[in-house]
Order: sequence, then structure tokens, then C-alpha cells
Amino acid sequence: MDSKTEKPERRISSEPAWLSSFPALASIQDKAWRDALRAAEEMVIPSETTVVRRGDPCMSFILVSQGTLRIYESSDSGFEIVLYRTCGGEPCILTLNTLLTGGRYAAEARTDGEVRAVAISEALFRRLMNESDAFRNFIMGTLARGLGNVMQTVEQVTFQQLDLRLACLLGQLFGQNKSTAISITHDDLARELGTRRVVVSRMLKEFEQAGMIRLAFRRIELVSPKTLARLAQGR
Repeated sequence: MDSKTEKPERRISSEPAWLSSFPALASIQDKAWRDALRAAEEMVIPSETTVVRRGDPCMSFILVSQGTLRIYESSDSGFEIVLYRTCGGEPCILTLNTLLTGGRYAAEARTDGEVRAVAISEALFRRLMNESDAFRNFIMGTLARGLGNVMQTVEQVTFQQLDLRLACLLGQLFGQNKSTAISITHDDLARELGTRRVVVSRMLKEFEQAGMIRLAFRRIELVSPKTLARLAQGR
């Protein structure tokens, strides 16, 4: 090979295991990303841990490699409504948006079960946005998908009846757990939907009487996926 010929960049010999959850990032090989990869901090966060508090400054960009983060807002009266979830293989839109705007967190994030995540410092994030075209493209795609999810939530809250929203939520939870049974309380579901526990309990009982689900203590079993799906679709 001619000594003047530029040699291709060598790929990182030992990539961290978490990177397999992000195929788009795993293909990036520019220097800025390699430096960020070496400095990234891996975390294991226990279940029901508040990771982000409203009004706090954002110090890191977070990538969720395993588990689920619940992003929600709460009112002064104690009602909560879930805006969206960040699941394994997805970046945290809340930290991303806060870093890009330079403000403070506008919502809160809590873990649903144990979460494994990776934190990239604010300084490295800004360097990546300036120097890595591939990383910047990844971020733009993430923002577009995140906006779509938030718009879907707004549409559901504004136009869909509560029983349809509850059916959709149950379908999502069964799907995320890849199981026909989920451990969740009526209070949890009420917070997800921004309503009262008594309303959710009444609807769940109606779902059970219709043969869609079976209720137990802190547990809901899926009996008829097709019936639940038809209700979620408004049929």
C-alpha cells in the first residue's frame, strides 16, 4: 500500500455491551463519538427511582439501554399524567430537549422497574452535536419520533374517551412486558391517565365483565386480546 494512502479509521476493538441496544450509534466511528463512548457512564437505577425532577438543571444526556423510564407531569392537587415512556434502546427525550434548549427540566422521570442507562456529559454532548454529523442525524431522528409520540398523547387526552385510553394503555403495558399478566395497581393506572382511582376501578370491572381481563390484587391478566384491541381501536 502506498505510504501516502490514507488508512481507514480502525473500529473500536471492545465496544461496551450497552451499545448493542443502539444500532444507529454502534455504526458511528468518528473521533468525537469514540471519545464520548470511552467517557460514557453506565448506571443501574433501582425500580421507582426519580431520575429527573422538574426544575432541575440537566447535566447529562441519557440513553436507556434496558428497562423503562416513565416521563410524567403532576399537578398541585397530586394528579399525574404520563406523557410518554422511554424504553430500552431509546434516548431520553426529556434530557435531550433540556440540553438543546438550555433550560431546566419541564417534567419528571421515574423508573418502571430496574433500568440500565448510560449518561454522556453535557460537554461531550455539545461536542458531538458540533463535530459528529452521524450523531447529529441520530438526534434529529430521535426528536422527530419524540414529537410524534407527544402529539399522539395530546390527541388521546383531547379526543379519546377514557375507556379507549385505558384499553390502549393496558395493551401497551401487556406488550411492553411481553406477558399476559402485569403487576400494577388501580392507583398507578389512574395516575397514568390523569383521572381518579374510582373511575379506573369501575372501568376495569366493566372490562372484566366483558371478558377482556381478569382482576387480582395488584395484578391484571389478559383474557381476550382481540376484544381489548377492538375497544382500543374504538370498535
